[in-house]
This record gives sequence, structure tokens and C-alpha cells, in this order.
Amino acid sequence: MEVQIQQEICPPPDSLTFADVDSKLLRWIEAEQAIVKVVNGWDCHKDDVQKQRKGRRYLLEKHEAGSRPQLIDQIMSLGSLSPNSVWDMSKAIELATIGYLAGYLTLREALNVSVTAGQRIQKCTSSWENMGMDYLRYLKTFEGNSERLRASEAAFEQLRNSSDSPYKAVPFEMKLKKTW
Repeated sequence: MEVQIQQEICPPPDSLTFADVDSKLLRWIEAEQAIVKVVNGWDCHKDDVQKQRKGRRYLLEKHEAGSRPQLIDQIMSLGSLSPNSVWDMSKAIELATIGYLAGYLTLREALNVSVTAGQRIQKCTSSWENMGMDYLRYLKTFEGNSERLRASEAAFEQLRNSSDSPYKAVPFEMKLKKTW
């Protein structure tokens, strides 16, 4: 019973660290998630109890993913339903990133999802600008003229116009590959 509980809560042991991952790939993932990060304040490099609790609460409340298996099911369903949707692939990266923060996924698992989803995003659109506009269009479709939409639109404007924007740190079309 204890082993089953541990499997549902904890990811398998894994020694991969951020130092083992190409920094350009990490910057690409950060750029892809920049709107979400600005709106929600997520920082995937922080590994503390408060971020873990916030991530778990977010996954449970927004995605009905209160455990590792539920989160994996959510991510898998996004990939199988519409692999050509920027919104769904961006959601997969968001869930993987927050799943890592929440302690449900290893860094390796989160990066594997992010690379695959990122490659699909690159097939669907051609630039950070287009990706952001696609993301906002889907958000408006799902949520209407919500507070989150307005915050996301403001975040996207800020990201487009900022000289230190993550969109300017790495090219959208860079080749995404697993190097670990």
C-alpha cells in the first residue's frame, strides 16, 4: 500500500538536473511559457515547498489533476486529441512545467513532454508573435473576455515590446532536441 501511494505521489528517481540540459532549450521553453509565467508568476527553476503547494493546488483546481497518474492522463489526452493545436501543445508544456514544480514529474519527464509539444508547436506556427496570437485566440475561445484573457493580452504586449523579452533571447525556429 505504501509503495502504491508513493508511486501515485512521487515521480521515479532521476538524476537529471538543469545543468545537464542545453541552456538554449531551457530558454526556448521559458519563452514558450512566458505569457503563463507573467500572468501566474511561475518560475520552473524554483524548487521549494511553497511552489510545490501552489503547483499542486493549481493542477487540482484548474485541471482536476490531483496526483501523478491524473496529471499524466491530462498530458497524454492533450497530445492525442489535437497534436496540431498551439493551444493544446502549449497546455501540455504548461502542465509538464507545473507538474515538475508540483513534484509529480521528474525534470526529464517534463522536458520530454516540452520538447515533443514544442516541436509540434513549431509545425503549427512560424514565430513567437504568431504563437502568442494563436494562444490568445484559443484562450478567448475557451474563456471569453475573462480577466485571465485581459491579463494574458497585457503580458503578451509586454513580452513583444520588452528589450529583455524571452522571445528575443532565443529564435522560435531553433531545433528542439533532447540532449540528455
